[in-house]
Amino acid sequence: MGTQGIEKSIAELRFFLAAIKAKEDELSGLIRQFKRQMQQAVTYAIRESSLDTSLAAMSKVQERLDEAVVTRGHLTVIRERTEADLQALDLTRQVEKAKKELASLKEGQPAAIDADKADRKIEELERFIQEASLRAGEAITGKKP
Repeated sequence: MGTQGIEKSIAELRFFLAAIKAKEDELSGLIRQFKRQMQQAVTYAIRESSLDTSLAAMSKVQERLDEAVVTRGHLTVIRERTEADLQALDLTRQVEKAKKELASLKEGQPAAIDADKADRKIEELERFIQEASLRAGEAITGKKP
């Protein structure tokens, strides 16, 4: 994947994360609402309604509450995976940038840098590329080597 492809994928994942966040906020609001409705149903049962009517209302509210909680859990799983993919792409982007800089140093193009500094920079970039590549792989697979 080229640099433009990586940038496009990063932008798409950030947009997707924003949509997930909005949905999580919506579900959190619904969960609070359902919990308030449950409390109101209890109060209503005690003061004004039949027990069977109150139990039926509470059952319906509980079903909606349970569904919202489960959906929020699913969103959490999706968000975590999306964040890991975004991290991996960001690391990949950094690796690509470091590889270009490394190639330039190895070709000896930056004449303003003396040989010792260039050698140290080459070692630093090679180490970064290796470590970042490992971290990107871990982010993608979710496993440490």
